[in-house]
Parts: sequence; C-alpha cells; structure tokens
Amino acid sequence: MSRARTDNPFFMNLIVTARDPATAVSFDKLLPVLAKHPQFQLRVLCQHPAYDILAITQSSASFDLIEVNNDEFRVTLEDDFIREQFSDFQPDAVLTGISGPDTGIDEAVLHYARQRSIQSYALQSFWGDINQKARAIPDTAFVLDEEAARVTEQRYPQIRSVPIGSIKHMDYCHYAPLPERQQKRPGLVKTEEVLVGFYGQPIPDIPGYLETIQGLARQLRHWDRAFKVMVRPHPKESSVLRVQTLAMLRAELGTERVVTDPFDDIKDSLVVCDLVTSAFSTCGFDNLYLNEIAPQAFSTSVYLWFQPELIQWWRAYSQLERMPLIEEGLLLAVEKEEQMLKVFEEGLKPSTQAELRRRATRKLPRPQDAIDCIIDTCLRDYHRT
Repeated sequence: MSRARTDNPFFMNLIVTARDPATAVSFDKLLPVLAKHPQFQLRVLCQHPAYDILAITQSSASFDLIEVNNDEFRVTLEDDFIREQFSDFQPDAVLTGISGPDTGIDEAVLHYARQRSIQSYALQSFWGDINQKARAIPDTAFVLDEEAARVTEQRYPQIRSVPIGSIKHMDYCHYAPLPERQQKRPGLVKTEEVLVGFYGQPIPDIPGYLETIQGLARQLRHWDRAFKVMVRPHPKESSVLRVQTLAMLRAELGTERVVTDPFDDIKDSLVVCDLVTSAFSTCGFDNLYLNEIAPQAFSTSVYLWFQPELIQWWRAYSQLERMPLIEEGLLLAVEKEEQMLKVFEEGLKPSTQAELRRRATRKLPRPQDAIDCIIDTCLRDYHRT
C-alpha cells in the first residue's frame, strides 16, 4: 500500500496510468523508483494488458495498483470511477502513457486533469505521437530525443516536450555486447559468414509488407557473400505469417541459409547479427543502444524502405513524412530494392558502423538518466506551484 498523505508541501501525489505493453515496460522501471522516493505518493490505474505486467512489478514495490475495465475513453470518463479516484487521492499531477489508435484510461485521466487544471505529463514512445482521438493532450510530454521534441512541438506547440531518452533501454548498460556476441555466434554461423537478422512485424495485411520480404529474398539470392538469414517473428505474428515468411525466404535462398532465431532475449538475438533488417521494426532502434554501449560498433540497423504502398500506409498512420531514425541518420535505409546489396555492403564497413554509433551517442539521451529527468521535471514544476 502507498504511504498516507501528509501535509508536507513538498510531498507530491501522482496518479499514473497505463494500458499498452510499451508503456508498461517503461513504467516497470520507473514505478519502483518513484515508490521509494520520499517526495512521491503513487496511485496506478491500469487497463489490460499493462495491468498484467505492472502487477508483477507491484509485487516487489510499494504502490497502489488498481485494475480498470477495458472501456473506451468516453465510457471510462463518464463512469464514477475516475471522479472517485481524483476525489479520494487528490492528485497534484498525473502521468500517463500514450497509446492508440483506440482510447481508454490514459485519455480519460488526461481529459479529467485538464478540466480541473491539474498538471499532466505523458510518456511518448514514438516520435511525435499523441493520441488525438479523445482530444486529450498533456501539458508535458517526455520524449525520446531532440527530433521527437521537434516533431511534437511542431504538431502541438501547446505541449512542452522534454527529451529524456528511452527508459526501457536503461538496463542495457548491464549487458556486455562484445563478449556475448563472441560466445553466441559459434555454431550459429561460420566465421566467414554474414548473419542478416530479419525482424518480422504483425502486419501481413498492410500493402507492401509481404512484398518487402519477397524483395529481400530476391536480392539476397544474388549476393556473392557467404551469409545466413536469421528470422525473428514478432510476438503478435500469427503462425500463418511465421510460416509464410520462412517459406518466401527459403524458396529463394534454400533451407540451410534461413534459420529461426534461437534466442529468447532480444539483446541476445540482436548482438549476434551483422545487419539488423526489418521493414520498420523498433528492433532497429534497440540495436542502436546495443552498439552505443559496446566499446566499439559491431553491426548496422537497416530499414527495408522501398515499397511505395507500405511507405504510404506508414505516413498516413504516423502522420510523418520521413522515418525519424532515417531522417536523423542513425541507421541505413534501402530506398530502392535494386540498391539493397550496395546498402548491405555499406552497413558491413567498420567505418560506417563507427559513424552510426557516434551519431547515436551524440543524439540519443542516456537511458540511465531518463528516470532522474522525469523526477526532476515533476518536482520542479510542483515546487513552482
């Protein structure tokens, strides 16, 4: 249970909400720190699937965790539940996730806080992303980097954007990429072989996605290097899509050249690759952090960004013209299928890998500082009032 509220003016009551897994993974690291902090009292309101993740977190940390029905924003807002939570807990501020495309507890709490002039914060997990379906926006968004701040401020000038880095990557600093790579590659590939990781996404019905995989297979068939392709499906991929992906690659490359990912931990999977490829999976972003913490770069993230229909869908979905990681020059992009092998060769150069690592180090805030940045911002705002 949380601590009882005191009359200490420096003691901040904070309602936290989450409903999607991405937010929950970040809050899994943030909430135990806030729960131990002497100036915070927490009440956490969660919908599934976030609740399932944070229930495990709560078992070893001290904060109130309340399960919320998986209702849409309007139902949640009109129910007495929200009003009772605010009346009982008397929050000084709220911190929510940003999720979509539907609505729920995050949007309801942001809307309710705005109506009552309560300070509101939201954790953004993608550049410029704000769920506008409920017309509920935060006063402050904690964003990934300066590019995310620029895009968010351009779209929503009324929101203050604070770059903090990626909380979910803060534990990467305890991982040793080069020793792990040296230990895990033998038996998976021969010394002279290039390992191309392909990281799937659960979007078979999006025009251009399956064609992207076919294009990868076509081009690799003509590569004069010794190589293997390691396929890692997304957790939400159907069994049909998993079989289809392997079949398309093996039809062009043969069974021996295409293997399935044997690792559970995404870090172990990424660290053995020389090229981390996908249509636009966040695994490419994860790989940037692995290279950054290593003493030297060892791989390159590559987006297969050449199918017009897939790009058109992504632009409509994200409301961005250019992929931020491509725009910032943090990874390579195959923008024409026939240039794929040339881009792959560029990505294998140590000089290219080193330059991409330098850019990531310069542009991405340290994940280890993210929690302190959130705490400092919240308390600074609170003390001002």
